[in-house]
Amino acid sequence: MIRVVHRISAVVVLAIGAVHTVGTFFFYSNLNEAAIWFAGAGLCAIFVAMLNIALWAADASVLSRRLAAGANFLFFFWLAAGVSAAPALPQYIVAGTGAVMVISATSLDRHANGRN
Repeated sequence: MIRVVHRISAVVVLAIGAVHTVGTFFFYSNLNEAAIWFAGAGLCAIFVAMLNIALWAADASVLSRRLAAGANFLFFFWLAAGVSAAPALPQYIVAGTGAVMVISATSLDRHANGRN
């Protein structure tokens, strides 16, 4: 069950990152510093999601599981900072999905090592 939750959360974050990155061209009329930062946030979400998707391989190493879990923690804290700076529904949705990825990736690492 935790694997299914992890896969769903990774796909959701990938989709949100893609929409965020593509949305840059609709929300900004020219390529300025704010547009670059906005697109970079979407690319960050895509990168974290791709790290988690890489864990779907049956032979994912301990190092790759821990790197993905670390990326999830950093991503979640970055999202928490964003929610505290500008509280709005989209930020809460992404932060919640990030929290699910942190919990599920950490759980995958524990199950792979034979611990409960």
